[in-house]
Parts: sequence; C-alpha cells; structure tokens
Amino acid sequence: MDLDKTMERFMNNEALYLKFLKRFPEDPNYAQLKEHISAGDYEEAFRDAHTLKGVAGNLGLDPFYTVVSALTEELRSRKYDRLDEFVQDAEENYELLTQIIRQL
Repeated sequence: MDLDKTMERFMNNEALYLKFLKRFPEDPNYAQLKEHISAGDYEEAFRDAHTLKGVAGNLGLDPFYTVVSALTEELRSRKYDRLDEFVQDAEENYELLTQIIRQL
C-alpha cells in the first residue's frame, strides 16, 4: 500500500480513511460480482469488477486492486480463459482483506 498517496486522497484525515475502509466489507459489489459470474451474466460482472477496482484503488488496497484489475480485464476481453483462476484469486484476497478490516 502506498500510504502517502492513499492518505492524500483522504486529505490526510486518518479518521475519514478508516470510516471508508470499514465500510468496504459491506459494499454490495463483491456479492453482486459473484452472483453475476455464477449466472453467466458477464456484462454485469464486468461492471461490478470495474467498480470494485475503483474502490480498491481509492482505498489503497493494492493486492486486491491488482487481482480485481486482472479479473476486470478478463471480463472486458470476453475470452474468459482464466476467469476461474481470477475469481479464485479475488475470493482469497477479498476474504483475507475483509477479515483484517473487521478487526480494526
């Protein structure tokens, strides 16, 4: 995490950053992404992944951002060759990340 850049986005206000970070586990986009992928609705899944990418980037959640970026590009390409791999990576990262955030 590039803490300096991330904190700049939050005007160096740690309380504000933590407020938004703690809301991350309740963001509906991850659950919607999983639902849309399961249903084969890859267009909606792309929108969910793209939104998550933006949220992760703004919060400085670099490992999750990297995984969701790869998933977003896989969905954008409409090839789906590595979709299962990227979904699994996203799941693992998301679960770890949300566990850590909930302990704050």
